Amino acid sequence: MILDDYTKTLLNINKLPLVLTNEDLKRQFQVSDSTLNRLVKLSDFPNCWYGIRGHYSRDQVIEWYQKNDYEDFKEKMRLLRSV
Repeated sequence: MILDDYTKTLLNINKLPLVLTNEDLKRQFQVSDSTLNRLVKLSDFPNCWYGIRGHYSRDQVIEWYQKNDYEDFKEKMRLLRSV
């Protein structure tokens, strides 16, 4: 079962374009515009691909996703909401 899940995940990753747009990210993360904007601004999210606003390297986004536990982002969001 675990191998099947891993294989399915790998296949889904390989189907993604090499450069992800904001629309791709919203679809993959299932978040709104405002949540995506906060995520990009408040975390160590990868820089824009070659400086093109709203475009990100798939490999950098996947690496960022795999290394983060989101606790820092959650804490920053909690603090912002309390202001």
